[in-house]
Amino acid sequence: MRQKLLQRVGFLGIMMLATGVILSGCIEEPNPPVLDRVTSEVRFVHAVPEGPPVDIWVDDEIAAANVNYKSASAYLTVKSGDRFLRLVPAGADTVESVFRRRVSVRSYTKITMAFHGSMEDVTLLSTQERFTYADETSMLEDSVDVKLINLANTGTRYKLQRLVEEPNNYEDIIPLVQALSLSPYIRLVAETNRFAAATEANSRVVEFDHEFRTPGYRYTFIVVGNTGALDVLRLQDEPVN
Repeated sequence: MRQKLLQRVGFLGIMMLATGVILSGCIEEPNPPVLDRVTSEVRFVHAVPEGPPVDIWVDDEIAAANVNYKSASAYLTVKSGDRFLRLVPAGADTVESVFRRRVSVRSYTKITMAFHGSMEDVTLLSTQERFTYADETSMLEDSVDVKLINLANTGTRYKLQRLVEEPNNYEDIIPLVQALSLSPYIRLVAETNRFAAATEANSRVVEFDHEFRTPGYRYTFIVVGNTGALDVLRLQDEPVN
């Protein structure tokens, strides 16, 4: 009996020793450095009506400086994972940040992050353009994909229309989008045309001409502003070649 007990104790000791080696190895093993090389492409949009130029900080560095209202940065390479964003009046210290938040940046992705609301209450909308390793539109020769984002401070739903015949004969191409929301991509023929952002009552609040210079690309239209001062930002969602 004693011999069997010693055998069991010896076996348990061996198991504990082996487990201890394994656990010790896990604890002492450094984080894989490859994580530092996992990145995404992030574009920042300043859609806060009447807001001053801003600096956009990612962690402890300025990623985009002096970004004006109704402007967007180029796509910037940002490390994936949890990042700390701050929105600061241009040239000011970070203690004057009007927005502070930890956000998750998905790896190998193109992302648009749009600041909107008011300078007293800045909020963030984040939307994915595509995975950077897949260009789903590259084979299109005469078409583009378009989506609509509604960031206007009006609480109103807006839709995108296209002029099909003069005078003022418009058709709906993107249905009504709720406030602080966005549509899926809609495919259009890539040609210069007149567009309008319209309300549910078919009131066209912004009319604009737009030329899709590059077929096969995706584009984002963003409704911004306050009542009486609405505008539509038009951004090209650059595909990876």
